[in-house]
Amino acid sequence: MQIVEVNGVHIIAMSERLDVPVAPVLREAIKNLVEQNYTRVIIDLSKTKFIDSSGCGALVASLRSLIRSKGDMKIAGPSPQAKSLFELTRLHRVFEIYGNVDQALA
Repeated sequence: MQIVEVNGVHIIAMSERLDVPVAPVLREAIKNLVEQNYTRVIIDLSKTKFIDSSGCGALVASLRSLIRSKGDMKIAGPSPQAKSLFELTRLHRVFEIYGNVDQALA
């Protein structure tokens, strides 16, 4: 996972998996950003090939944390498998999903 800041928006580029070992790391990263009053986040899933239920839970918990702090979170570049997962779990109705990071920034 890498975090980069662009024009006040923090882009978190996830690795190939968003699963049990990675989910708490994502939640902690979001918690640290919120504590520093950085509440505009894009989660870049362009390299992520696998997301399990703990990964979905981390995304939802992160969004809730950011919304409580008057912030926002967008998903960028999900793979076809991730898109299917979001549709099956109806999370595509919860998250703003964009084709890539540039679209999410605009």
